Amino acid sequence: MPPPGPPTSPADPRAMAARIEGALAAQMRATASAYPGAPAALAVGGGWAVCYASTSPFSAAVGMGLGGSVEAEEVDAMERHLGRGGAPIRVEVGPFTDPSLRAHLAERGYAVHAFQQVWWRAVLPEPVGLAPAADLGPPGAEVRRVRPGDEETWLELAARSFVGRSAEGALRDMLGSMLHAAGNACFLGTVAGEPAAVAIAAAHGDVAWLSTAGVIPRLRGRRLQSSLLAARLRWARQQGCDLAASATHAATASQRSLERAGFRCAYPKIVLVRAAVG
Repeated sequence: MPPPGPPTSPADPRAMAARIEGALAAQMRATASAYPGAPAALAVGGGWAVCYASTSPFSAAVGMGLGGSVEAEEVDAMERHLGRGGAPIRVEVGPFTDPSLRAHLAERGYAVHAFQQVWWRAVLPEPVGLAPAADLGPPGAEVRRVRPGDEETWLELAARSFVGRSAEGALRDMLGSMLHAAGNACFLGTVAGEPAAVAIAAAHGDVAWLSTAGVIPRLRGRRLQSSLLAARLRWARQQGCDLAASATHAATASQRSLERAGFRCAYPKIVLVRAAVG
């Protein structure tokens, strides 16, 4: 009899959301702590407000309202923290967010900025139902942890993968903080020895948060994302994680890669934004 496949739905979706958002917030805090001049993250409303810089599109409040009611004073504190320097204020809201936070944000004129889907899968001894990890990607593909001397290659690949240009200025600072943050395991993918892709995994508690997976445009469409996922799932097992999670926009190549690797949608999220106040 074949082994059972991974669960297709969580036993307690609300508890899973709290675990996943907690892992995401922890990874964001670690990354912010490595960003030049970033303020300490603010614990607020049961979640975290994490600010990198006034120009950063990654600053956001995550996990607020997952543990219960949020008071107006807590929203005030979150807005002061994220809105410094006149920055837009971003708040991530999901289906398990307490209605009190949603009401506060509606009263303050927040608008929908983006939709996301959060994905999950159990971290099993092997990816059940899939080809062996080495066979998931293209022939000649190799994914390994970043080594001393790889840093410049990783930064350039990340910049070219995500914004199509070299890593300079604020972009270099942001990518550098991801590369050097405590707890971030950074991966480099090659095809026939040519550097081609990057990715990050971070383990917080028993949850592995998978992020920042990118392939340079010229080598896309060859399932390198599958190689990146296989390597990070192996790493997650080695860290003792029992759950892996990630987030994508809807109907993207990243979503299809996650689904091929056995991930299922845990819940949707909305990113709400308003201009800074004061």
